[in-house]
Amino acid sequence: MVTKTKNLCVVVAVILAAILFAGCFDLDDSLFNRKPLSSYALSTLVIPEAHREFVELNSQGKKIYGYFVTSNGVHPDVTILYCHGNKYHLQFYWDRVELLYRTGCNVFIFDYQGFGMSEGTPSEGALYADGHAALEYLLNRPGVDRSKLVFYGFSLGNVVTFNLGATEFTPKVIIAEAPFASADALVQSGALLDIPGSYVMKGEYRNDEKIKAIHAPFLLMHGIDDKFIDLEKNSAVIFRNANDPKEFIRVPGADHPNLPAAMGETAYCDTVKNFISRYQDRSPR
Repeated sequence: MVTKTKNLCVVVAVILAAILFAGCFDLDDSLFNRKPLSSYALSTLVIPEAHREFVELNSQGKKIYGYFVTSNGVHPDVTILYCHGNKYHLQFYWDRVELLYRTGCNVFIFDYQGFGMSEGTPSEGALYADGHAALEYLLNRPGVDRSKLVFYGFSLGNVVTFNLGATEFTPKVIIAEAPFASADALVQSGALLDIPGSYVMKGEYRNDEKIKAIHAPFLLMHGIDDKFIDLEKNSAVIFRNANDPKEFIRVPGADHPNLPAAMGETAYCDTVKNFISRYQDRSPR
């Protein structure tokens, strides 16, 4: 047992030495788990094709793509800007759009640079530029009420929504699902090593600091059993830094990707819809 422990310590020491010597082992490629597509194949079982519109935007000279989904008629005045996680492309997250469609709101989802059909290469700066392009599109789209614009980020997508809320526009409400606090917190959550995120990631991704500058009602949801982004090291920190009014829902039995299922899809949709409705008359500044 002593020999095995010593061997493990040697392996860890070698890995850390290699990281320190290299200065920056790039973990961003793992953060941006993308899959290029030549076209999207989206289900029409929940959202009729007539209720979705293919959208092309320009971000840093690159073409990025998304879909605007029109309301089913319940809350046609509310629009949710949904920023998806780090996996593949918007087609992978279409089931999330279907759930939000059930709330009766309009929904806009888009692919970051390098994801799906979108051109370019992902980076922290590219995410911010892509978010800016998406926001500008919504603010200038006929029929979109800017006073009832909602930001919703899942995992990596919170990097986009937090930056928009801190630097560009105060939404009606902001909803965060399973956000990470920073590059440091993300690395320590996944690697369980007390090393600075700067050694393995190019970006800082300071969601924990940007939330301080957001003055909108804040709903935070995170799975208690999340093995990818530790709740206490990430969401708990963000929530402490957030301004009032705010609400934190810790979901038992939820891992990183399955929070709606763990809550129950109806309960999840009702939670989102009711939080938005609670601040129906509030105008963003």
